[in-house]
Amino acid sequence: MPHFNRRFKAFTLVELLVVIAIIGVLIALLLPAVQQAREAARRMQCSNNLKQLGLAIHNYHDTHGCFPISHYPTPTNRKPASWMVRVLAFMDQGAAAGQITYDDTDFAADSLDRNWQITQNLYMESVRCPSNPMDAMHTQAVSSETQNLGAPATAEYQIADYTGLSGAYNASSPTFWNGYRGRKDYNGIFVAVDDVNGDTCSFRHVADGTSNTLAIGEQSNYFRYLDSNGEIQQADHRSWLSDAGLFGGGGGGSKSEARSYWKGVSTIRAGINVVAPGVNNPFGVGLMYNRPRHNTPFVSAHPGGAMFTMTDGSVRFVSEHIVFNTLMDLANRQDGRVLGEY
Repeated sequence: MPHFNRRFKAFTLVELLVVIAIIGVLIALLLPAVQQAREAARRMQCSNNLKQLGLAIHNYHDTHGCFPISHYPTPTNRKPASWMVRVLAFMDQGAAAGQITYDDTDFAADSLDRNWQITQNLYMESVRCPSNPMDAMHTQAVSSETQNLGAPATAEYQIADYTGLSGAYNASSPTFWNGYRGRKDYNGIFVAVDDVNGDTCSFRHVADGTSNTLAIGEQSNYFRYLDSNGEIQQADHRSWLSDAGLFGGGGGGSKSEARSYWKGVSTIRAGINVVAPGVNNPFGVGLMYNRPRHNTPFVSAHPGGAMFTMTDGSVRFVSEHIVFNTLMDLANRQDGRVLGEY
């Protein structure tokens, strides 16, 4: 039998290093594409979430003849339900909506919360932007009254990433200066019924056209501001941040208390993704008495701008470089100005 001497040549160290380098270059080239694809998918999901909210407020309008009000007086000092609670039945949350009581209950969970088994357990992926780097939940102490009903001493409540538009800052009547709590504007889609304004908002009030009026926008990223050293800092200033998250509507009690602070809505007082010259100046952001102020800018985790639901139910990505006066006009349902492209 002939004998075959088989010799196998192995990789040299140099060849191995070259192969590793090539693989590293390929990964470096592919990684941005993968990240872009993931962000495109997250942005599409965010757009779908806003579309569902647009349908919800339309269905609410079909049922009640108006858009959900943001804040309103209550018979006692209990805090009222938010506009998002009002539309739960139109967001595939019929079971939760059917169990909620509005009778002598505090939706901010500051006092007696008769709905605690719902507010402390309900979580909706549809009101969270998938690109959001911030916490999805707000933790707070539970009142002794609610604990007597069987609730735990502390609880978590979901924070929504989508905020209603109550108008453009000081743009047209009615507006109201409310001292330390800032100016309140009623020229948007989500309005308060209080001692300044007694009327709800419906389609007939949208004089500028539903396709030209912003209804809901993103607050899905950190608010950025300059500290005393000129360094950029960031903080969570979503309008749903405190007082039972998305369930609390703010205000409560008398009509004047109903306008004392607003949750879940904001005005256009600054540009999209703005970097502010200080945490409170000049845009009225931050917390006052542990409650979010009313002019926190719209900020997004999507690069270059933010997603908005228009009043006609469509969803648009609005660039952070939009002319500011145009952005103000989009927030005001009744300014009467003609809009160009944006």
